[in-house]
Amino acid sequence: MTGSSQYVDGTYAGKVHDWHSGDAPWKSAKVLEMLARHRLSPRTVCDVGCGAGRILAEMQRRLPQDTELSGFDISPQAIAMARPHENRRLRYRNEDFLAATTPPFDLLLLLDVFEHVPDYLGFLAALRDRASRFIFHIPLEISLQSHRHDAAEVRGARDRFGHLHQFTKQTALMTLEDTGYEVVDHFYTDDWEGPLTGFSLQRLACMARRLMARARPDLAALIFTRFNLLVLARPAP
Repeated sequence: MTGSSQYVDGTYAGKVHDWHSGDAPWKSAKVLEMLARHRLSPRTVCDVGCGAGRILAEMQRRLPQDTELSGFDISPQAIAMARPHENRRLRYRNEDFLAATTPPFDLLLLLDVFEHVPDYLGFLAALRDRASRFIFHIPLEISLQSHRHDAAEVRGARDRFGHLHQFTKQTALMTLEDTGYEVVDHFYTDDWEGPLTGFSLQRLACMARRLMARARPDLAALIFTRFNLLVLARPAP
């Protein structure tokens, strides 16, 4: 099942029990890194497709105390998991963001979101006027390695995680430009980040991957799976 109903009826929660909460410290750190690179201090932040809400909770600890944070998700199961994080300046809403009425935000987050949306071009175009800055985190699932594996990686992402669309760096950036965004900055993130321990073939492969990513990041993302692109954008003039 890859339609939007799986996020509402509990199917997705049955496949991904923590709703990716384990990735939240890492993803929130990447978002904060991008904000620091551009000296951005948004007063209002919204996470569209916030899932279990932990990314906003992690960010709140490092943002100014008067920052207002909002999370939207169509999944009642995800929002139920997010509720314990709520406080006076952090709220979650079980709503379709496109159907909700909100003032424009200083920053809108879409972290691993639009690859799930059937009409992703219409979705992105409709969001363009809802904030002054946007940060996207986009899985890059088209690579030489995924092709060598006979698309097993792509099929797995589609079946388990509901990724309907796959991207390279170039197609991801062109998608944003075609839907009315001006790309300000971008950098790769790597699902294999983390400490390396012990000795194994996988550890050696990870070391080689990291060395290539440091020296030739575009080539590494073209060859290997599990890279992503973090993009800072604004509405095009």
